[in-house]
Amino acid sequence: MSVQEYLDKHMLSRKIEDAVNAAVRAKTPDPVLFISNHMKKAVSSVITKVKARQILDSRGIPTVEVELFTNKGVFRASVPCGDSTGMYEAVELRDGDKGTYLGNAVTKAVKNINEKISEALVGMDPTVQLQIDHAMIDLDKTEKKSELGANAILAVSIAACRAGAAEKEVPLYKHIADLSGKTNAILPVPAFTVISGGKHSGNSLPVQDIMILPTGAGRFEEALQMGSETYHHLKVILLNQIL
Repeated sequence: MSVQEYLDKHMLSRKIEDAVNAAVRAKTPDPVLFISNHMKKAVSSVITKVKARQILDSRGIPTVEVELFTNKGVFRASVPCGDSTGMYEAVELRDGDKGTYLGNAVTKAVKNINEKISEALVGMDPTVQLQIDHAMIDLDKTEKKSELGANAILAVSIAACRAGAAEKEVPLYKHIADLSGKTNAILPVPAFTVISGGKHSGNSLPVQDIMILPTGAGRFEEALQMGSETYHHLKVILLNQIL
């Protein structure tokens, strides 16, 4: 195949001409970089690989980290892990071998990502978050996702969400707002934990957190102040009752 035949087959002459014209219109000081980025945008992004590994969280407990590769970059995400699990929560898959990280290793979840989830997602468009999530959900037929592990599914889902935002060239929050159908993004109402219970505390409260939301505030700054002042006033009231 000659050079001209190759150019014609892939319509490269037209694409390059369009990129050069765009660089001229933009009066860019770095035409090579501009043309490179312009050509890159012309190619649709697809997931090319998903790679997982075991890492340690801030408490020294193993958790899952994922690198999701597209033809336009690499996007990383890790999942949090908590001490408490609700009776209706999806299952966080751990190895259970007490001889390794006291049974908390996540090599099974990592293997599920590298061998099963990756195969299912390669070739998908990272902007179609719903299809990506459903593809992973359909891989695990158990009610609480105990086969693949919710930690495996969530880590990949977050990485894919970041890849989707990058493809659309918007901030992550804007991409999430688009996915949820919210056109006007606003700051959320802050939530404050005022009393802790469950495993995280030294008391016998059966609930993990008692929280307040200052929904009557007109601005985020006002909501922040209301939450802080309520917390400190409550502390004084409770201490006075104890003493």
